[in-house]
Amino acid sequence: MKHLAIELSENGVRFSAMEGERIDRYEYSFTDKKDYRYKEQLEEFLSQSGLRENDFDEHTVSWCGFRTTLIPTNIFGESKPEDLFRLCFGPDITPSHIDYNRIPEQGLVNLYEIPFWVKSFFVLKYPRSIIQHEGSHTIRGIFAENAFRTKTTIVLFSNFFILSILKENKLQFYSVFEYQQTDDVVYHVMFTLQQKEFTGDTGSIQICPGVGAASDKMTELNEKLGMLKDLKQMKIELNEAFTVNSQKLCV
Repeated sequence: MKHLAIELSENGVRFSAMEGERIDRYEYSFTDKKDYRYKEQLEEFLSQSGLRENDFDEHTVSWCGFRTTLIPTNIFGESKPEDLFRLCFGPDITPSHIDYNRIPEQGLVNLYEIPFWVKSFFVLKYPRSIIQHEGSHTIRGIFAENAFRTKTTIVLFSNFFILSILKENKLQFYSVFEYQQTDDVVYHVMFTLQQKEFTGDTGSIQICPGVGAASDKMTELNEKLGMLKDLKQMKIELNEAFTVNSQKLCV
């Protein structure tokens, strides 16, 4: 089974061609951020990479955007998505850019913003592709394995990160934070764990590279978290395959 997992943000794109345990990655950073130029750059990159000529059995697309929130299913069903989004993020929205993914196993809906060019490009290019938000994949990915002990997942992008915490097989926290330096990430992670009173727990922290995450930032974050005495009971590790493996769960 050949699977093409596409991770996309306003800053870049990563194609992961998967067959069995093998993963071949192709990454590109956008230089021009106009809607029509995103499409042109993607076309150029697909031609140059040779991915256009490959046949895949499955295609999944993950949009990685900053504005995302989880809503309980019963609340979501009683309101319009646009109204809920305004309540969470303010009046500055484009209604046609609001979308959502249902996560019925957890009784949640991921409500998020996605630009029109993403769907217009990938629906035409890969008509059978499944387009969802990275946060939806993250939630499915963290529940794919038993997590009775505290399990913290950081999905790092170029200027923001998704933070989720699982304990006793229940989602305890999910949010997105902007950052400039890895110290910002450490601060938000530690503040959240302290607020939840999880810092002394036995468990794990996995750091996962999203689109545009620099490898040196990943290593730096891993080292800084590993030096904190409050996390001495936590196993801290890099998980480079988490995002693409999580996409397989939505097929």
